[in-house]
Amino acid sequence: MNFAVIGRNFVTDLFIESSRLFDELCLYGVFSRNQATADSFASKHGAIKTFVSLDDLCADKNIDFVYIASPNICHEEQSIALLNSGKHVLVEKPAAHCAEAFGRMLDAAERNGRVLMEAMMPAHMPLSSALHGALDEIGTVRRATLTYCQYSSRYDDFKNGIVQNAFDPTLCNGALTDIGVYCLHTAIMLFGAPETVVGGCVFLPRSIDGEGTIVLGYSGMIADIIYSKISDGVVPSQIQGEKGCVLIDSVARPKSLTIVSRGGGERKIDASDEKPNMYYELFDFIKQINGHAMPRFNSYTLETLKVMDKARALMDIDFNAK
Repeated sequence: MNFAVIGRNFVTDLFIESSRLFDELCLYGVFSRNQATADSFASKHGAIKTFVSLDDLCADKNIDFVYIASPNICHEEQSIALLNSGKHVLVEKPAAHCAEAFGRMLDAAERNGRVLMEAMMPAHMPLSSALHGALDEIGTVRRATLTYCQYSSRYDDFKNGIVQNAFDPTLCNGALTDIGVYCLHTAIMLFGAPETVVGGCVFLPRSIDGEGTIVLGYSGMIADIIYSKISDGVVPSQIQGEKGCVLIDSVARPKSLTIVSRGGGERKIDASDEKPNMYYELFDFIKQINGHAMPRFNSYTLETLKVMDKARALMDIDFNAK
């Protein structure tokens, strides 16, 4: 099964590393708008062919699927073009800049009989299923506090006037799309679509959101979504039930859960193996290509994007994206 990649950042490096654990996969192509950077990345990873035109990438019948890790603003156009050309698509989070765009991508996938999936890493990792089971042990859930606060490696450059992609709102970037999406997706995966959405954020110069808090209202419980690209957090996420609490070491890369009963007892659940984080999403993606239906993943993505649309409207985050 031949695949190509769009995007040359460290995430793509990690994806290619994970792909080498699958004997049936071969890195066939690298896409970049610049031939020199395409050649450099292809040489680094041993790709067979380079592309500087999306049309040429779509036209190559040797490619079975494409992994997209381009700026968020590009996801819809690239995904639909590739799906229309008969290729499966695994697209980095967030899969699209808004729910309507993802709906159009889903339509293209269905129309062409191809698989489309968001590369939402934690949804596919082993502790995701363990987390569902852990909730049964803590009784009726009353509050979830899902937090991901990480000082961006690109923030110092931003403060010095150097604006990289991660801090460019015209590319549909910001703390909500880059960091908060992990927390929101986890909430949707565990509790479904909320009844109410409220929130606020901190804006940086150039009108980009640096951090924020969103409160999701459910019947009988609330979920606090806390995220930041401009400060580090040290408190784990937690889900509180009437019989106890579940602590999650990381919503983005969950490796450990701790179940604390109301009486004080503790039980820890650790990840069972040491495969690269991106292995699991690729495993599920390949299963779908091979005919195993997993529609729940796209439903989680669509509902998460709907909540993000509501939150952006409330907080006046404007990408100027159509």
